[in-house]
Amino acid sequence: MTFRLFVDSSNGLDVNPEWDYKETDEKIESRHRTRDGSELVYKWGEFEAKEFTVMFVNSEFASIVNSWWSSNTNLLWMEEGGSAVNSVHIVNSKKPIDSFIKPYKDLFKGKIQLGTY
Repeated sequence: MTFRLFVDSSNGLDVNPEWDYKETDEKIESRHRTRDGSELVYKWGEFEAKEFTVMFVNSEFASIVNSWWSSNTNLLWMEEGGSAVNSVHIVNSKKPIDSFIKPYKDLFKGKIQLGTY
């Protein structure tokens, strides 16, 4: 399964996620407990989350993804050959692609977390 992560039609990357690719639906909500013990739940919205590992990517791929992460760039995500396009951000709490694959000195791995907006 190949996906496309891109800013526009001329600036993008082909992504081949590892076997751990998953999509989830997340709620944006607040919960408050009152003095009498009842609970109030306020649902503000929802978003899709996508999480996957990438392996054996080159330094160009790693630097582009890491720069999109550090600048909080608005991105688009779609399955190759599909018609659904999602607007996403890279939402990792730390740098997405951050380690070498031993014994290679020019191939990297990392975990990418995307959240729709």
